[in-house]
Amino acid sequence: MPRQGNTTDMLIVGGGVTALSIAYHCARADIDVILLGPDAETAAAPAARPVRTYQPGKVHNSELTVRSLADYRAFTPAGGADLVLSDVGWLVVPNGRREAAELERELTAQRAAGVELEPLTADRARAYNPWLDPAGDGSAIWCPQSYLLDVDKVMRGYAAGAREHGARLLTGHTVTGLDAKSGRVTTARGEFAAETVVLAAEAGSGELAASAGLELPLWAQSAELFRTDPVLADGELDVPFTVHPATGLKTLGAGRSFLVGLERISRRQDMRDVWFKEAAGELATRYPKLKDVGLHTVWTGTVDVTPARTACIGRASGVHERIFVAAGYTGQDLGQAPATGRIIRDLYLGRSPGVDLTPFALSPSAPK
Repeated sequence: MPRQGNTTDMLIVGGGVTALSIAYHCARADIDVILLGPDAETAAAPAARPVRTYQPGKVHNSELTVRSLADYRAFTPAGGADLVLSDVGWLVVPNGRREAAELERELTAQRAAGVELEPLTADRARAYNPWLDPAGDGSAIWCPQSYLLDVDKVMRGYAAGAREHGARLLTGHTVTGLDAKSGRVTTARGEFAAETVVLAAEAGSGELAASAGLELPLWAQSAELFRTDPVLADGELDVPFTVHPATGLKTLGAGRSFLVGLERISRRQDMRDVWFKEAAGELATRYPKLKDVGLHTVWTGTVDVTPARTACIGRASGVHERIFVAAGYTGQDLGQAPATGRIIRDLYLGRSPGVDLTPFALSPSAPK
C-alpha cells in the first residue's frame, strides 16, 4: 500500500527511460515508489532510436541488451505494443588483424550471452556495406540484432505501467540535496524521505552522489552527430549501421546521405573541434569515396559516460547503503533499461539479479 505524503520505500531521481523502467518493475513488485523527474516523462523523447545487441569487447553489456530486447519484444507495460520499427543489422569492422583476433576470441562468450554473430570475409563485409575501403583486406562481424525502437511508446508504456501499480510519478522536481544517512531528498518544491534512493538521473546522478559524499566514475560529455552532403543523386542508401571499434567511427545510411558519429571518452570540455577533425579524417580513411564530402552537425547534446564505457549499476555500501545507482550508460540506456529495472528491483528485495554485476561496480575503474 502506498505510503502517505512525501515518504516512500523507494525514491527514484530521474525522468528518462531507465528511471521509468525501475519505477515500473519495482512498483509491480509491490514496492512503494516515488519518481522525481524534472520534466514530463515524454517531453524530450525522440521518435526512434537504435539499439545494438552486440557490444564488441563488452560481453556484460551485450548480455544486458539481449535481456532487454526480449522484454521489448513482448512489452507488457504497453500491452504488447510492437516497439520495433525495423531490423537494421549491425556491421563491426575491426582495424587490423590484432583487433580482429580479439573480437574472434570473444565470439563464444558473446554467443553464450545470446548474441547472434556471423564472421565475414572482407568481400562479404563489402557486400553489406559497399562504401567500405575496397582495398581493405580485413574480416568483419555481422550481427542481425540491431533494432530501431519507438522511444515514445517505451516511455509512455513504462509511465502508464508504473502508475497502474501505484507508483507516484512527480514531474517538475529538481533535486537540490541528498542526505545519504537519513534518506532525505530536498527539492525546490519540498522534502522527501525514503528507505532507498535510486540515482537514475544520467550525468546528474554523479553530482547528486558527490553532494552526499559518494564519488562515482561518471560525468556528462558532449556528443555530436553529423550528416554528410548527399552522396547519391536519387534513391536511398541501403547501408547498415557500421562501427569501427578501434577508432569509434560509426556510420549509417540515411536517405541520400550518411549519418556519422565518433565515440570518444574524455573529461576535457574543449574537444569538439578536435573530434570533428578526427571524424572527418576517419571517414576519409575508412570510406575513400567520402574523402571530400561535407559534414554538417544534425544533433548535439550530452551523454552520461564512464571511463570503462559501462554503466554504474548497483547499491552503494557503508554509510551510503541507502543509495542505488543506475547511470553512466554511455549512450546505451535504451538498450539496457528493461534489464536495469529488474536488477534494481531484485537488489532491493535481496534477491540475486541473475547477472554478474562486477563489471558495473560503482567504484572508479580504468578506461577500457
